[in-house]
Amino acid sequence: MNKAVRVRFAPSPTGFLHIGGVRTALFNYLFAKSHKGKFILRLEDTDQERFVADGVEQIIKSLDWLGLHPDEGVWYEEKPGEHGPYIQSKRLNHYGNFAQGLVASGLAYYSDISPEQLASLKAEALASKQPFVYQQSMEPSNVTAPDTALPIRLKIPAGSTKWSDEVRGDFSTSNSLIDDFIIIKADGFPTYNFANVVDDHLMQISHVIRGDEFISSTAKHALLYDMLKFDRPTWIHLPPILSPDGKRKLSKRDGDVNVLDYQKKGYLPEALLNFLSLLGWNDGSTQEIFSPEELIAKFNIDRIQKSPAVFDSVRLDWMNGEYLRHKLTEEEFIEHIKPYIPAGWLNDLDYFKSVLRLDRDRIKRLDEAKYIMEIFFDLPKVDSKLLYKKDDAATAKQWIASTISELDTIEFTHSKLETALRGLSEKLEAQTGKYFYVLRVALTGRTEAPGLFDIFETLGKQESLKRLKNCAH
Repeated sequence: MNKAVRVRFAPSPTGFLHIGGVRTALFNYLFAKSHKGKFILRLEDTDQERFVADGVEQIIKSLDWLGLHPDEGVWYEEKPGEHGPYIQSKRLNHYGNFAQGLVASGLAYYSDISPEQLASLKAEALASKQPFVYQQSMEPSNVTAPDTALPIRLKIPAGSTKWSDEVRGDFSTSNSLIDDFIIIKADGFPTYNFANVVDDHLMQISHVIRGDEFISSTAKHALLYDMLKFDRPTWIHLPPILSPDGKRKLSKRDGDVNVLDYQKKGYLPEALLNFLSLLGWNDGSTQEIFSPEELIAKFNIDRIQKSPAVFDSVRLDWMNGEYLRHKLTEEEFIEHIKPYIPAGWLNDLDYFKSVLRLDRDRIKRLDEAKYIMEIFFDLPKVDSKLLYKKDDAATAKQWIASTISELDTIEFTHSKLETALRGLSEKLEAQTGKYFYVLRVALTGRTEAPGLFDIFETLGKQESLKRLKNCAH
């Protein structure tokens, strides 16, 4: 790679950062770090009507939580760099200067067509079943130095525009299909297409890595680079992320939500990044769990896929569970879990640890911990319909009463409990599965729980007998 790698993540604070945006930020970050380059955070806030003030803070907090810290650009306090400011609304002089240069060269012009006139032209094209492409010849008059603020449009030349994508290959668009699009709005703010190109040039962005929804705009960007006599960057468009059913683009209901919602649910940032790194990229192996250092070392453009990636929330939960089980020490796990459980559960730390060791493999998200573990801290409400599901009430009560008598005199260890209860099952001529089911529900109020003998041993004799007696009447 001949030139220094400089990439940017440039979200628009018209809302909160969602999971699709994080995938884009991550791929930019990994590419920069793998080439010892710079990762820049720029805010594209030229759409003032849709600007959301809280969106800026949420973007920064989300990236901070995930560990995707920029080398320069917007942050809690702007990170220093030679190409700031990194917020577009503070860079209006740049856009105005370049736009005026295009006007002076005859490559752009002031447009004074009214919204009503524009709508009429579109209606005429629709009525004649012709595509509508706005051109300077449609202008009601030729304005050179307007007295009032008017938008500036780029004058699209004849011919075609060709450009290449490192993942998708070569593209070609007939310029006859491209409008004379606005580059500076009447309020003096640039449009996205114009500001994006000017900033990428001035910030010396070497590679533009972004979602595939921008492919349709790239011909316009390529035109602007050429007309402004800028060197083009390398374009890399990422595959779309599809919903779990693989039939449509990921939406809010499928998981494309505020990134900090994943933090609230108890996903570890390392697990979420690991999961997102595999949406549209792989290293060619069957490895699924990568440390951040491994991702940086292995990441390369050649392994980015063309085909869409499916957002599988079940896989995400599995991966997060792997991180919770294998990447955290017991002490680290307890620190992570504290915000999600009642503080009183930690009063007896030794007992809490015994419960955690029993339930840790069952917790895939930290917000599940309270529900999964509470059967060891709160007396369960046992639904009689659930308790007697596999046998009639009289038989179940007889089994429970016999169990109370059997357990009253034995030592509460896993092996002693198993020997006693299996022996009692034979003595009662009870089918083991049904018998153990009744005991599990009596102890926990649930059909899904850890192993029966582990439950008895962890609760201890006094608590176990208390719970059984509650169900023996």
